[in-house]
Amino acid sequence: MASSLIKLLQRKRYQYEVTFSLYMLTPTEKIIFNSFLFIFLSMLILAASLYLPHHVHTIASRAWFYYAGDEDMLATQQGTAHSEL
Repeated sequence: MASSLIKLLQRKRYQYEVTFSLYMLTPTEKIIFNSFLFIFLSMLILAASLYLPHHVHTIASRAWFYYAGDEDMLATQQGTAHSEL
C-alpha cells in the first residue's frame, strides 16, 4: 500500500513538472517558481476566505431586494419626501 502511494505521488510530481515545464529548470529556479506559486495561491486563498463571504452576502441581499423589495425603506423614503414639501 505504501509503495502504491509513493508511486502515485511520484506520478503527480512528474505531471506537475511536465505541465509547467519545470523539468528543464535548475533546482534554484524551481525553488523560486514554486515559492512564487505558493505565495500567490496563499494570498488568493486568504483573500477568498476573508472577502468572499461579505461579497456573497452583499450580492444576495441585493438579489433579495430586487426579488422582494423592501417596503420599510420605501415608506421611509416617501415619508422624508413628503416632510420636505
